[in-house]
Amino acid sequence: MVTVRMQNSPTVALMSVASDVSNNADVNGATARSDVAGGSLIDYQITMLARAGIKRFLIEVENIDGALIALADRCRSKGHIVDFVRNGADIQRYLDANDRIWVQSGQLYIQLSLIETLLKATENFVATVDGRDENAGFERIDLNTRWAGVSIVGTETIALLKDLPEDWSIISSLLRQSVLAKIPFRPLPQQHVVNGTLNVLTGAVDFSDLNLKILQQRVASQPGLVEARVFGPIFTRVVPVIWHSSTAVTATNFASIVAGLGAVALGLGGFPTLACIFAFAAIAGNSMRLAVSGEGQGGVDIRPFSAVTWTLIIMAMFGSAYSDVTYNNTGLFAAFAVASLAFLSQRTMMPAWAKQLLYSPAALAIIATVGTAVVGFTLALQCMMVLQLGILLIASVRGEADDKKAKQA
Repeated sequence: MVTVRMQNSPTVALMSVASDVSNNADVNGATARSDVAGGSLIDYQITMLARAGIKRFLIEVENIDGALIALADRCRSKGHIVDFVRNGADIQRYLDANDRIWVQSGQLYIQLSLIETLLKATENFVATVDGRDENAGFERIDLNTRWAGVSIVGTETIALLKDLPEDWSIISSLLRQSVLAKIPFRPLPQQHVVNGTLNVLTGAVDFSDLNLKILQQRVASQPGLVEARVFGPIFTRVVPVIWHSSTAVTATNFASIVAGLGAVALGLGGFPTLACIFAFAAIAGNSMRLAVSGEGQGGVDIRPFSAVTWTLIIMAMFGSAYSDVTYNNTGLFAAFAVASLAFLSQRTMMPAWAKQLLYSPAALAIIATVGTAVVGFTLALQCMMVLQLGILLIASVRGEADDKKAKQA
């Protein structure tokens, strides 16, 4: 029996692209269908595993063509180590003696949170689901058990494949060897299949449903009132169209920066209302890019696009305040206060009702636009400052009251 207790976390993944690339990219790698969040399924799988801590990706292939080279280039541009393997002997070159390997079937979608949970296992395992009809898409192990599409094995199990012929499936053969080696089964709750945390993608409907789910999660991660209630429904319709075009994705990356530059120019030029409108457009563009790319989720750092956008918006606010001489530039202090309170609010725990406004840059931009058009930019900033302070104070007082009630209970 193979020894299964190991302490090191898996950093190598063995995956399959045999049923994915041919349907997602042309032979030159020039175009890719937007099957999952604007890219191919294997791209998305690698991204999720990389976020969970996997460092090297071994991809089972039959032949290396232009589409696979393009796949490798895309992955390596993101800092991932990608190698292709054709048989069991190939895998040995990329493994150390104590490595543990994450094995994943080709058409599997598995949510990041479940990946992170399974990677914490100190024992190797074969994840399973039961044999009910709802699980028919998963590969059968025996009459009552199906493979859930994920295993963690050691190099001693991989070594059993050293004489595997090239035309045999590495992952399917490895599953059989793992069962013969009596690596323990790890039954997964059926709820993972029911709620879509774990799913085998077999057709266009599955991919469409998955895209909608991913998009809803990305929109829901932006807690602001306007972002959720206004941008959310719009993005749900617009983003899938953007995913179909690499040009549109690139344009989305720079749209917020262009709008931000416009806001700065208008602010310094003495057009504060228009500057507020362009600042709102920059905020909307930035939110759209987050929905398109998934940036900022699952431990992924915010890219420079967001930092540049917010810098431009702040510059536009100070430029507008400086150009507004109606109140002898007291607007500069108000601009500083509004920016500081917005920064503080983002790092303060508060109830949901307070988050909806203070965590919503778009809502603040709308207030600034309306206020500037009605009473002028400086007074609008001062009103925003009072509003922010009022909400923070009310949230703080109510929070203290709730804490006292909890302690008394």
